[in-house]
Amino acid sequence: MGNENGPIESCCTGNEILCLGIPSPIDIVLLGLELQLELPCVRLTAPNPLTDGQISQLLQVLQGILAAIGNIDLSEVIGSSE
Repeated sequence: MGNENGPIESCCTGNEILCLGIPSPIDIVLLGLELQLELPCVRLTAPNPLTDGQISQLLQVLQGILAAIGNIDLSEVIGSSE
C-alpha cells in the first residue's frame, strides 16, 4: 500500500467557494483489511457570481460548522466504554 508516484496535482483551481484536494489514494485499514480510498476532490461552486451578502452568509455558516466540530466531545458521540 502507499502512493510512491510523487506529488499529486491539486484539483483545486482557486475560483471555488470551497475546494478540498485530497491526496489519493488514501490507505485505510478497516477490520484488518488494507483498503485504498480514491476521492481526489470535493468541490463547492456557484453557477453565478456570489453577492457580498451571500459570501457573508456562507462565511457565517462555515464558521459555525467549524466551531461546532471543535466543540464535539467524542465520548458523548461514541458512548462510554465502561
